[in-house]
Amino acid sequence: MIRPTDLISYLARLAFFTLAYVGTAFISLQIQGTHDGITPIWPPSGIALFALHRYGLRMWPLVAISIGYLGWQVGLPPVTVIIAAIGNIGEAVLGCLLIRRFDIHFGQRFQDVVKFLFLPVLLAPVFSATVGTFGMIIGGAGSWEQLPLMWLMWWVGNAVGILLFTPLLMGWWQQPKKWSSDSRLLEWLVVIAATLLIGWFTFQGPEANELHDHGNLQVLVMPFLLWAAIRLGLRGVTLVSLIMCGWMLWGAANTNGPFHIDNKVAMGLYESSFILVVTLTGLIVQSLFRELSLNMHRLSNAHEELEDRVRQRTADLEQTNLRLQQEIEAKELTEQALHESERGLKQAKQNAEQANGSKTRFLAAASHDLRQPLQAIIAHTGLLSARNSNPELVESIGQMDKASSAMRQLLEKLLGVSEIDAGRLITNLSVFPIDDLLVDLQGQFQQTADEKGLRLTRVPCSALLYSDPALIRVILQNLISNAIKYTEHGRILIGCRRRGDVLRICVCDTGIGIAQEGQQAIFEEFIQLDNPARDRRLGSGFGLATVERVADLLSHPLHVQSVTGKGSCFAIDVPLSKTQQQVNTGEPDSNPATDSSPAASLLLIDDDEIVLHATNLMLEAQGYRVTAALDSAAAFAALATMAHPDVIISDYRLPGSFSGINLITELRTRADRLIPAIILTGDITLREDENLPETCMLVQKPVSPAELKRVISRLLEGSG
Repeated sequence: MIRPTDLISYLARLAFFTLAYVGTAFISLQIQGTHDGITPIWPPSGIALFALHRYGLRMWPLVAISIGYLGWQVGLPPVTVIIAAIGNIGEAVLGCLLIRRFDIHFGQRFQDVVKFLFLPVLLAPVFSATVGTFGMIIGGAGSWEQLPLMWLMWWVGNAVGILLFTPLLMGWWQQPKKWSSDSRLLEWLVVIAATLLIGWFTFQGPEANELHDHGNLQVLVMPFLLWAAIRLGLRGVTLVSLIMCGWMLWGAANTNGPFHIDNKVAMGLYESSFILVVTLTGLIVQSLFRELSLNMHRLSNAHEELEDRVRQRTADLEQTNLRLQQEIEAKELTEQALHESERGLKQAKQNAEQANGSKTRFLAAASHDLRQPLQAIIAHTGLLSARNSNPELVESIGQMDKASSAMRQLLEKLLGVSEIDAGRLITNLSVFPIDDLLVDLQGQFQQTADEKGLRLTRVPCSALLYSDPALIRVILQNLISNAIKYTEHGRILIGCRRRGDVLRICVCDTGIGIAQEGQQAIFEEFIQLDNPARDRRLGSGFGLATVERVADLLSHPLHVQSVTGKGSCFAIDVPLSKTQQQVNTGEPDSNPATDSSPAASLLLIDDDEIVLHATNLMLEAQGYRVTAALDSAAAFAALATMAHPDVIISDYRLPGSFSGINLITELRTRADRLIPAIILTGDITLREDENLPETCMLVQKPVSPAELKRVISRLLEGSG
């Protein structure tokens, strides 16, 4: 509820500003009479903007009342008066909102002057000029031919009125009204008197017109304008500008001064420009010196505060120094012992870092050289298994195959952990369907599970994930492998469950389970809680360590739930794709490694003669027609003499200028056909989603005969 005192105050302000608006409007209309209807300045715009900014938007009726009264006095049509009132109210409201939105403070900062000029001064009058001129035309007070000139002079007059009168009222209404000292009062009197004399001499003097033919006398006010800006602040600047504006308009009304010419439009624009230049110059200089004085004041205060702090700190230090003198001897002994201890710790840390770095560098550098002979071993073992007809050797060959597979798995895990520790493992995030990966993993481990009499079950899922599919495969491979190793009967379940914006992928088993106190230790290297005798058939202890490192690298939370004697459930949360599109993956093929045509021809390239020979024999034993080449030249020669191969299998690192990828591209160009290809390499720095040509797959050495056959079959099926 509005209190009576508030209502009285509001009505009093409304009446005061309405009278000011109407009074200055009548003066401006008198100026129009001497300018053939041109108004170089419209003070009511500045008064209205000040009133709304100072006392709130509820002061808008003063504009409506004033415009209504002026329209009645002048005899304008009612529709013109209504539209003009809307335009002027909108101008004041828009200017007020711009001042508040852009935090404009009058007389404080240079940036405030710039914002005030371009927003309330130049932008707000666009609304009133546009609405008002159309109102004049609609009401019959103007014609369409006069529209551009009417709009321009309306906009200019309102803009100049806001530029001069809003800061004038802000300065004299808000700032302190008392004089700071007698000397400052004297400065005020000098500036006011000089401005009055210069204005009279420039615009009213008897010889003014004659003297203006020899120079611009109006510039004589500039020194006093700058004096007011530097010494007297916002009030001084706006007062000097107001005095010069009054003299200029008075002189123009009496046909005196530099701006009196026969072209009234040009004369009005000259007068508006003069007011704008004088006022804007004063406001800019005043704001700059205001900022300078504030900064100097802050600097002075900071300097004094710093001196006080220095004095206080000096006294504190003197007292502290006295106390320290008594403690120095005891502390010297303590510090000496501490330094010796720190040196020992630093040396131990350096030794440990060097040892760990050496291990990491060795494992990373040895990757390719370790994989090459291991590939030859696996290839020969597969060849022996295929060609053996002696029942007595079946078990020995089987043991050799298991040993080489175990060695390959251990090498993969060692090198994987080494890559992560060295910080060289780079994630490649992409959108991919999880079910495709689960189908592949089920096919990969199905035979192993069948051999132990376990049921390996996959629950289909149509979700799309956003992660690194290769690293997700590493995590799930290790979890499924562990589940099969530690489950003697029952089943392994692979399934997914949505949880908000992530998908929780679970690998659950009915194995031996993990005690609560051991659920954290299992993620450390070489830790196998149920394998104290280090039975190598149960792995090396690197699987879960790799899982934890890769999950941390991807920032995917890892979860473990286990009950001793009943089984375990490992899960990882992977972000869902933002698109949330669904894909129909269907049921996986029960036999993903469909046999390829035994008549398929292969071009095999490897610079290691032992590996080349072993792989050649292995592929021939599987029924392929193989042409082997040690380098690029031999490969080109083979391509020229043989029919086009069905698949190219090449090592990545080759002698000469060709890499495996470049060689495959060149062979395809010479054959003029997109031949399916495989990069068979031991280089762990090469990733499947980098630099590979179209219809080319990456296979890391060592690879088993069955796995290599499966990849060849997939390529042949795709090309068919």
